Amino acid sequence: MKSFLGRLNNFFTEQPLPSSALQVTSSYISGLHLSSKERKLKNHFVLPLPDGIIQPSFERINIKDARLLEKKITERVEKLDIYDHGVALLLPELSQRTFVFSFDSLPNSSKEKEQVIRFRVKKQMPLLPDDVRISYDVIKAKEGKKVVSSLARSSIIDEFENFFSQMRLKVRSVGIPILGLSNLIDWEKEKDFLVVNIEKDSFGLMAITNKEASMYRQKPLITVGEDDSTIRVRNIVQEIENTAHFIEDKEKRKIAAVWVRLGLLERKEEMFSNLEASLSLPVKSIDSLMGRGLESEDKKILAPLIGQLL
Repeated sequence: MKSFLGRLNNFFTEQPLPSSALQVTSSYISGLHLSSKERKLKNHFVLPLPDGIIQPSFERINIKDARLLEKKITERVEKLDIYDHGVALLLPELSQRTFVFSFDSLPNSSKEKEQVIRFRVKKQMPLLPDDVRISYDVIKAKEGKKVVSSLARSSIIDEFENFFSQMRLKVRSVGIPILGLSNLIDWEKEKDFLVVNIEKDSFGLMAITNKEASMYRQKPLITVGEDDSTIRVRNIVQEIENTAHFIEDKEKRKIAAVWVRLGLLERKEEMFSNLEASLSLPVKSIDSLMGRGLESEDKKILAPLIGQLL
């Protein structure tokens, strides 16, 4: 699946993938830099953020305190030592939308194809903003064609591009965490599985069945209290179980495993144990697929970036 994900990872730009990447979330910003030739990890950072600096949104501005964020992140970015100043950027889960569509056929013309896909997107989002950017990839499926379509507002992309340009960084590609995570898994070997990305405020899930992307879901995670993980786990478990049952009923494929990545700075082990205990499916950790050279805690946070660039 390298070729498919390689294209999707650049879904809002047409430029070659850089050797450096940043991920923005409401609770942290992470970054890494690879050597340009060997593609080996050279530098990385994980910067925890105070509540409220970044509030991911598809509709509204995301960076609420740009001055404080710049003050906190500038030194970390400088230590990455990005020689060409180009970076890939992973948007927050809630700042974009992704859909997986099935078609019997599609027009050959790129313009007509985009019109058909945009029509399907609008059925999911009737009030589609005028400035939305839609990117897609068409994948030949066992029957018909599958389309993975991602969209984000130009105003949101411009917001992040303008912010990082103040640090002399040029955003050369924009992606989403779930695709980087999917790139770490052997689709040929696993065949039927779920990829789950859990952040402090959001939850994303991609279903892969018979070696094809078949569904993408994303939801905000709202809990009663800051330390109330019980509701969060219950909501995630329900979404995973419902998705697995839906896949089995609709596509007659049984999900064999759930690959989980916990983008949390605290209580990761507790949540993973609770997911294992609550789910009827085998639960596997994404960071187990990554090689040596990083601490276990860093692997969990940096996994989407590593999958994005490698």
